[in-house]
Amino acid sequence: MQWKTTFQVAATYVGAVMGAGFASGQEIQQFFARFGRWGLAGIAVSALLFALLGWCMLDLQERWKIRSYPEFFDHLLGRRWGRWADGLVSALLFVGMVAMISGSGALFYEYFGFSRWLGIFLTGSVIALALWFRGEGVLWINSALIPLKFVFCLGIATAAIALETSLDVVSMEVIQSPIVRHWILSAILYVSFNLTLAMVVFASLGRDVQRPGARLGAVIGGLALGVFAFVIGAALLQFPDTLGLEIPMVAVAGKLGDWPAFFYVVVLWLAMITAAIGNGFSLLSRVVDTGKLNYRNAILPLLLLLIPISGVKFSKIVQLVYPLFGYLGLVFLPTIIYFWRRTRE
Repeated sequence: MQWKTTFQVAATYVGAVMGAGFASGQEIQQFFARFGRWGLAGIAVSALLFALLGWCMLDLQERWKIRSYPEFFDHLLGRRWGRWADGLVSALLFVGMVAMISGSGALFYEYFGFSRWLGIFLTGSVIALALWFRGEGVLWINSALIPLKFVFCLGIATAAIALETSLDVVSMEVIQSPIVRHWILSAILYVSFNLTLAMVVFASLGRDVQRPGARLGAVIGGLALGVFAFVIGAALLQFPDTLGLEIPMVAVAGKLGDWPAFFYVVVLWLAMITAAIGNGFSLLSRVVDTGKLNYRNAILPLLLLLIPISGVKFSKIVQLVYPLFGYLGLVFLPTIIYFWRRTRE
């Protein structure tokens, strides 16, 4: 039924973008909240772009009968540059794993007061164990976690907005990114960075999203992302003392009491683990496809490479690396619109 497809596509779009970085508040802090009220305007711009580009992207995939994301990249950029886009996706998956493990370290440090490295090693061990068993049950865990994440994130942010502005702690300074200095550019880069991963998800689903109602689902999903980001952004601005923290939404949850903060930490940590497992499974599968290593022999080298890099602060990754990938992915935004307009002539 059309309404079912619309809902599934909207939920998939939101799930592809609203990861643990989003729910932690760090992405919203770095891309939007640091610009103050103009950052909220930037969220509105990003929501419109998500909706427009989501519609165009699914329309093109249906017209071209896309079955995989390398095929979609080849249509958009040609075979030569399509390989470059394929490499960009691998890099994004790796950076995503680094960010989630680093974020776990920040979570252990800011909430429990433990060493970052304890959180990093513990999270890395759990990920390695799950990957060893090929991540069985991860999809089931995600299906349960995503609604929980939405409920906690939106519920806590909405409750925080209803409270009075925090006055008990001096506002912390958010370090300005040297490569993003304007709220409009920041909004565009945020869409560019996330759209690349959304393209991979939708193209991989193939026929499942090439049905009546799918394009409407992309529009609804894009606008829903704007609503979610706006609520989180408004909550962060309501409590300026949380700006500058590694995991600002946990601090916001702490304004509502110890138990809301604890449950938010647990859900967020599980979300980080499952996101990293999903990325890791995709990366290992790509390594296996090269024929150089088998699946299980590739797990240890991957973790040995990830763990030291994950010592980089979570906020630094979101502040510098995410916008950089946003710049690299800018080629997709005008290209999608160009081909969409051309196919309709």
